[in-house]
Amino acid sequence: MSRLAQPCKASRTLADPVRPEPGRGLSLVTLDTLLGVTRCLLVVAVAVLCAAPASAFVRTPAHADGSCRVPRLTGLTVAVARTRAAHAGCRLRLKGAPLQRAAIQTVERQSPGARGRAAVVTVWLNPFCDRGADYGPESKEPRVTVGPTKLVSGFYLVGGPPDRRFSAPGCRLPPPSPGSGTVEVVNASGVAVATQTSEGGHFVEIPLPPGAYTIIGTFLDASINGVHPKDTESVVIPAGHTVRQDFFLSIE
Repeated sequence: MSRLAQPCKASRTLADPVRPEPGRGLSLVTLDTLLGVTRCLLVVAVAVLCAAPASAFVRTPAHADGSCRVPRLTGLTVAVARTRAAHAGCRLRLKGAPLQRAAIQTVERQSPGARGRAAVVTVWLNPFCDRGADYGPESKEPRVTVGPTKLVSGFYLVGGPPDRRFSAPGCRLPPPSPGSGTVEVVNASGVAVATQTSEGGHFVEIPLPPGAYTIIGTFLDASINGVHPKDTESVVIPAGHTVRQDFFLSIE
């Protein structure tokens, strides 16, 4: 038996203390007994720690075969996805768009899916997108669709500082909300036949007879030298069709 493993011995136990004389503190023998018991406890604790296997202090893998329970990563930014994967004991493999901004780019899809088991989780990234602050619809206009015979117009400011940073498939933005403006409709004879003003977030919608028209749009959300700018478009409205023609104003 080694010295550390040997039982501790004390010349006197706490069950049989030396009684101090009246008016005096603990005797030296009693103090020596207390110190001896404390030293014994420390020796036993050290012996237990030394005998413990090294594996007791090492973090074990998430699963015996090295796999992990896969968390849901789709829709998260790469930075958050990495944190969740590490917490679950998973390793990530990045595919799709090149990684540029981990705090902005998002995960489009993953394999395997959430709650599956794997050692490595593959994620496909959406691209990092940098666009102007203001934008308009990306559809080609005028857009003619079957429906009521009418004109539909919205007002959009386009451009500004490139401070819109986001991540989405194909860098597609959600449909923008139109601003406020006034549309004046002039027929082929040069006569104004309709005028309508829209508030922000709404379109101008004017029922019209089939025919060719000139439409004049006034941007109420912008001014140049104190004057609201205007734009002019020409449209042809067929019978039984709705024509969408918006107005765009470039800003810096």
